[in-house]
Amino acid sequence: MSKRAGRAGGKWRTLVANQRAKRLDCAICQQPIDYRLRYPDEDSFSVDHIKPRSTHPHLAEEPTNLSSTHLRCNKARGDREVKPGLGHAVQSW
Repeated sequence: MSKRAGRAGGKWRTLVANQRAKRLDCAICQQPIDYRLRYPDEDSFSVDHIKPRSTHPHLAEEPTNLSSTHLRCNKARGDREVKPGLGHAVQSW
């Protein structure tokens, strides 16, 4: 696997296009993603690695290890794993 695997090349572009086509809500905050927005807008779509590339490089291009997120949520999470069982975001009061 190349040093840039998981972020560059035709296979990665295909994986991103397939993930985008699903039009899912953000896997981190559970809120809708505006798929019309483009990078570098903080609310734009971003592909997140569920198991971080830093600790699971063999899963960098594994479709089941990808999730749809807002760019801001992806950046805020960094390379930490999502903790299961923390619940879902609730509507603001």
